[in-house]
Amino acid sequence: MAKVNVFAFTPVPGKTTTVSNATSATAKVLLPTDCSEVRLTNTSTTATAYVRVTSYLDSTPPADAAANAPTTTDDYPVLPSSQVTIGVGEGYKFIRTIASAADGSLKITPGMGR
Repeated sequence: MAKVNVFAFTPVPGKTTTVSNATSATAKVLLPTDCSEVRLTNTSTTATAYVRVTSYLDSTPPADAAANAPTTTDDYPVLPSSQVTIGVGEGYKFIRTIASAADGSLKITPGMGR
């Protein structure tokens, strides 16, 4: 059996962003190009947060078009009072959120490892 190396999550110092949970899509949060994972912490006890990560080719992020907006039916859910780490790949990217209720916040921490 092949050995798999799993590294502990290492956050990018000073780069955690807190976004208030809202029932409309939030503004984009730019992620560092060298982060490959993002840890998401939902502080709400009732609202589910949904996230969408959008990658782009050069250093100019696309405008906030409807195509880049997350929805409460199609995007990655972060359950109330939970924390998850998702892979986002390296390169230019941003994250946007929406929630089932305007309660609590979502902490977005870029980093590397699981």
